[in-house]
Amino acid sequence: MTRNNMKLRNIFTALAVAALAFVGCQEEERFLDEVQVSQSMVAIPVTGGSVDVTVNAVENWEFVEITDVWPNVIERDKEGNVVSTTPSWLSVNMMSGAAGETVVKFSAEATTKTRELVLSLNCGTVTQIINVVQMAEKVETPLTDCATVLAENNVGKVYKCKGTITDLTNYGKYGCFYINDGTATVYVYGSMNPKEFSPEVGDIITFEGPWTSYGNFDDVTILKLEKSLLKLEKVFPETALPLDGGVATVLLTVKDGDLEVVIPEDAAWLTAGEPSSLGNMTSVEITAAPNEGGARKATVTFKVNVGGVDYFAMADIEQLGAIAKVTVADFLAAAEGTALYELTGIVKNLANTTYGNFDLVDATGSVYVYGLTGNGAVGSNDKSFESLGIQEGDVITLVGTRASYKETPQVGGTAYLKEHVVAAKPATVTEFLAEAKGTWCKLTGTIANLKSDVYGNFDLVGEDGASVYVYGLTSSFVAKNDKSFANLGLKEGDVVTLVGKRDSYNDQDQVGGPAYYISHVEGTTGDDNTGSEVTGDYASNVALGTVASAYTDGVATVNGVENVATLKLGTSKVYGEGTITLPAGTTEVTYYAVAWKNNPSKLEFSVDGTVIGTQEIAANDGATSSSPYTITVADTDRYTITLASALEAETVVTVKTVEAGYRAILFGVVAK
Repeated sequence: MTRNNMKLRNIFTALAVAALAFVGCQEEERFLDEVQVSQSMVAIPVTGGSVDVTVNAVENWEFVEITDVWPNVIERDKEGNVVSTTPSWLSVNMMSGAAGETVVKFSAEATTKTRELVLSLNCGTVTQIINVVQMAEKVETPLTDCATVLAENNVGKVYKCKGTITDLTNYGKYGCFYINDGTATVYVYGSMNPKEFSPEVGDIITFEGPWTSYGNFDDVTILKLEKSLLKLEKVFPETALPLDGGVATVLLTVKDGDLEVVIPEDAAWLTAGEPSSLGNMTSVEITAAPNEGGARKATVTFKVNVGGVDYFAMADIEQLGAIAKVTVADFLAAAEGTALYELTGIVKNLANTTYGNFDLVDATGSVYVYGLTGNGAVGSNDKSFESLGIQEGDVITLVGTRASYKETPQVGGTAYLKEHVVAAKPATVTEFLAEAKGTWCKLTGTIANLKSDVYGNFDLVGEDGASVYVYGLTSSFVAKNDKSFANLGLKEGDVVTLVGKRDSYNDQDQVGGPAYYISHVEGTTGDDNTGSEVTGDYASNVALGTVASAYTDGVATVNGVENVATLKLGTSKVYGEGTITLPAGTTEVTYYAVAWKNNPSKLEFSVDGTVIGTQEIAANDGATSSSPYTITVADTDRYTITLASALEAETVVTVKTVEAGYRAILFGVVAK
């Protein structure tokens, strides 16, 4: 019901009651000479029944229109005579008559709710108004606690609630507020009569109104406001308490009663001191213990009871949390929340240079960053990204929270920049050695003289024949020399691409730092330019990576061949996007691809945003559930991309599902 309709109903009901009282004092009403009625207010008993109204007219008459809270359309026959104008609950024995005296009978069945309408009786050029009402007794709406309202979630049901106001944002404009009654918090989006009251946070309010599909109340009528005997004045400090613990001072005005402080059961890290006087206010110190976990927050409740009525005030106490250094894969596996994570990776697919929206990629995966700020505060979204000078290909360290959007994980918050390494420019080994110390470069070369398969110390031999010592190679971007090299399975002869800093030790040139792993292909065993040996009939000789809703940790049994590594794109509701890293010299790529069971799909391949090809793929009965898959393929499931010329440098090809279906599985990707 709209607000206007509610107001009209209230006005009409008031008029109807007044009219009923007036009818009791009058035996007969006559308003017009042309047409007269014995009564213009027809009051049918709530138990049902009939009321007769005598019409005296000088010429033919008819009911020409009807208005109601829910309007009805007048029905006429082919000659234009009125057939029906009344709603289903009202029966009228005749809708028109001739000159003279006519008795019109109005009838209705019993009802439990008030029903009303207005009839217009037309006689010649004049109109007589007849009000019809069947007035039910008002039923008092019972009081319902907020937790029950949320649990029932009964859209359209009218509830009466009572609770303490915790927020009055937009009350002056729309009559909005939040209340908490000790069981839960609910939101009121708008009130019918906000100007009649001047509430403050902490006051107790009683209202009645409908529950909406948005999970809040709207168009409520405020019934009562009780001024609170307890008011929260201020909390010091206004910022979160430090990681190693601290004290928050809460100032309150207590007008009556003894103050009680309630710490939530799940906030054992907080303790409350005894209330003390501070001028005309009451002070309570809330102490937070040192925090060894993520950021945390608790709502402390302050309460006084006067005359059997509880008055509440609430204060949120926050504490900074330890920042966990994690890989992208670890971050994606973490639960959503306010805990802070530190991630290091390469900036890819920079979509917005105002707020800083991009993909952060490390050796374990890719995650979307929804905003990056440089002011050291998560969540500020202050557009400071523009001043950071970050480019695609830069290595950065950021801090943010685990969030998601439409089931896709992302760094939310926004995140803030902790460390920025300038763009790592592509270079040959010879070019790298000519750079100034501290310059970051992207290098590709063959692993030789592997001295440590724990930390990744080896000689990197470039295509130009030059060699440089790599002092540690990490796959995690998390910590120096973190032993993650062993997880890569690299061996001498493999061709690896990395990002590293120009450095030296004891006058020996080296890639220092450590270096960060990007991708690799297995060592050459033939005269072709694949740079790898394909093991098994369906193995890939290129690096497969993730961008959005893609998974590289899956395996499949393909035509009986076990443990075939797969790249799975998409979910049941979200398109998927991954990457294929092709080495320099590639002229042709072959791959197997199947779509999800009963859902054919289409793949799109692109380089730096330019589409280089598309391919429709067929559904496969084995592409279902989750890894490991059991797939049977034919030659028709193997596809080829032929390039116009050999790639001059290592190239990342983006592949994603588009148009039809959401999911696909790729494997056996071979660059030649």
